[in-house]
Amino acid sequence: MKVLVLGGTRYLGKAIVNKILQGNFFEIATLSRSKEKRKGRHFVCDRKNVEDLKKVLVHFGPNIILDMINFDEEDSQVISELHKHGFLSELNHYIMVSSFFVYNHFDYDSFSEKKLTKNFNLSNIEGYTRRKIQSEVKLYSSSLMDISTILRLPFVFSSDDYSQRFQHLCELSSTDNESFFEPSFKYSLVRKADAAEAIIKVFKSSPMGIMDLSNVGHITSKEILDTLKRLSNQIKRRVNPEIGSFPYFVEKDICLNSKKMTINISIHDALKIEAENYWRSK
Repeated sequence: MKVLVLGGTRYLGKAIVNKILQGNFFEIATLSRSKEKRKGRHFVCDRKNVEDLKKVLVHFGPNIILDMINFDEEDSQVISELHKHGFLSELNHYIMVSSFFVYNHFDYDSFSEKKLTKNFNLSNIEGYTRRKIQSEVKLYSSSLMDISTILRLPFVFSSDDYSQRFQHLCELSSTDNESFFEPSFKYSLVRKADAAEAIIKVFKSSPMGIMDLSNVGHITSKEILDTLKRLSNQIKRRVNPEIGSFPYFVEKDICLNSKKMTINISIHDALKIEAENYWRSK
């Protein structure tokens, strides 16, 4: 089975690729705009360049595509057209990574693991979330959707998060400041290593349409810091992050409860594992 990861050179994508390489689950290749030195095949290609992308797809002939970098409707349009015109003749499963932030704008109970409404109003939706919504909707009407899984991922965290979000939480937990978090909204987090294992299981499944990837339990910002504070008593030095810089804000409860795949580790246990990894590295 041949897997092509569009992206796959950073963070979650990199973790997925490394797990596959360690376990020899599949023949795997990655694609990005920059050169990559690692075991396994890598194609240097801008996925916005249709002709170059077409050449890679025909040459490698993937059975599964994990698309970590489908960021807008043009990306969905291009991959759908290439499938429609026979350039993905070996493809059995296309997996697009979307975002649970769509539920900031659509009712979770109504749209959980379902297609979004086609007559949505984008006037109050901006940036990354707007583009993810548009890319999802573009995919719905294509023949590619018949063999697709759209993954709406929670916040992915780890002790080596390149964005420094989780590391910043650990530092916040060593302060006494109570003004960094929203006390009431509950939402979903998932540990990077657990998300990588779950997505590899998705590779081995049949296409699932739209899937939320959920963890066991949900948590508020206050509970995150309280959990980390209990674990950080050994930290003596104090930091003074800027007010309002809590890195995981949401606009309402977004508690993902997947009917299709759940990661069987509680968020509190996942936080503990990554916090201990972070503090050991200090």
